[in-house]
Amino acid sequence: MAENVEGKIERLLLTGKSRQAVLAELKETEDPQKLLFFINNISHPAERKKYQLHNLALVLLLTFVTARKLLTAFSFGALDLFLLISLVAPVINIYLLREILRFRRIGYQFLFVLTILSLIHPENHTAAQLILLVLMIGLSGFLHQRMFPKSERIVELRK
Repeated sequence: MAENVEGKIERLLLTGKSRQAVLAELKETEDPQKLLFFINNISHPAERKKYQLHNLALVLLLTFVTARKLLTAFSFGALDLFLLISLVAPVINIYLLREILRFRRIGYQFLFVLTILSLIHPENHTAAQLILLVLMIGLSGFLHQRMFPKSERIVELRK
């Protein structure tokens, strides 16, 4: 079975190669746009080990917030439009959890932006909720900056 682009990049990063070296090795055989997306989205294995506890704390916070939203959505007991609308945020959170557990850049970016946007919602204006949201904003921003420094980002493929 053929290995996908993401798997190839993961394997090469695990061998200790830099993003540039991985790019040079795979640019002839893979779709350039897909390769560029994945090479910038996958964190380096050394960074994963370094920030594993921070990532776990972020996952626990997001899981707690998601569980609270699910409990609220199902507490009314009726299957109606309100229930379906209430499930949008938890579904997005579950996707973000998946990406964050895989240490993917896009998960940290989306969580950072969506958590800031959630501050607009009046239900998030309680002290306890504000503390959780500020922690999530801080952790997601910190992890994004540390694991995906701008200096390592590859903007374009050079021939």
